[in-house]
Amino acid sequence: MKIINPTLHQIEAFVLACHLGSITAAAERMRLTQSAVSILLRQLERGLGTRLLDRTTRSLRPTAAGLEMLPRAERMLRDRDHLVSSVRAIRDVERGRLSFAATAAAASALMPAILAEFTRSHPEVEIMMQDVAPDQLVPKVLAEEVEFSIGTVNASSNELALETLVSDRLSAICRREHPIAARRSLSWEEAIAEPCISVVPGSGIRELIERTLTPRGKQFNPRWEVAFLTTALSMTAHGLGISILPGYLVPHLQYPALVAVPLRNPVVRRNLSAISRSGRSLSPAGRAFIDLIKRMSASTEADRSEAPERSRTAARARPRRR
Repeated sequence: MKIINPTLHQIEAFVLACHLGSITAAAERMRLTQSAVSILLRQLERGLGTRLLDRTTRSLRPTAAGLEMLPRAERMLRDRDHLVSSVRAIRDVERGRLSFAATAAAASALMPAILAEFTRSHPEVEIMMQDVAPDQLVPKVLAEEVEFSIGTVNASSNELALETLVSDRLSAICRREHPIAARRSLSWEEAIAEPCISVVPGSGIRELIERTLTPRGKQFNPRWEVAFLTTALSMTAHGLGISILPGYLVPHLQYPALVAVPLRNPVVRRNLSAISRSGRSLSPAGRAFIDLIKRMSASTEADRSEAPERSRTAARARPRRR
């Protein structure tokens, strides 16, 4: 005789009937009619080819086969409930795992505040961040070592999906007491006339600067060249020159002494993106994390736009030296 695999609905009806000793009570618990539960039980017995319950007008008891099946049926329902609760927890970002890569500059400038806020909101989510060189952002995603990367990529690919997190102007980064700190904006000619600190040729931002200046017959001759953006910012904070970088790399809490003055003529933007595999859905934790970056970055950008005005006010308030 061919055995038909039972459904979880049939098993639930059987377990409740055994525990409650009544089809009527089982029907109430399942929010079904008595006849519907009776049909489920008959289907279960027919599919297994054996009687599981002895029914009388006054009682309902499991048979020997029913007693053998009951603990296993209970375990199946517990596994089902555990599965449902686990999926709901992941959906609601109560649990889960988040793995991503970020460039060292983004990891240093943006991630500390983002991670602190995310872990406060979702303490049970396991997070693993890799701070990597820019040329590792895409390989990490394609190799599925991380769910997504955070950084800037210049080439497009059908294998990748990009979601803009921050779109910021290149700016002249300087100390608050620097004369240009009080400016609303600065021309490129004025910026490169200052002692500049830049990353070495071949890096993404250096290439963007040179692509902007070369067609205009301008040369970029920085006073200092370094390998990492974080080094350039640290040197700028110590007054060794100005650096030309996106303004989002200057969070106030990390660099309270620095101001980002947007460059004009032309305005040049550089996007920071979430890089993931095309056609792959982000996990609920990944989606929540990226949305948090967008919200917090928008708030930070609004605060940063007020910084030059504060610097101008402070400059007007300082007494002139005699």
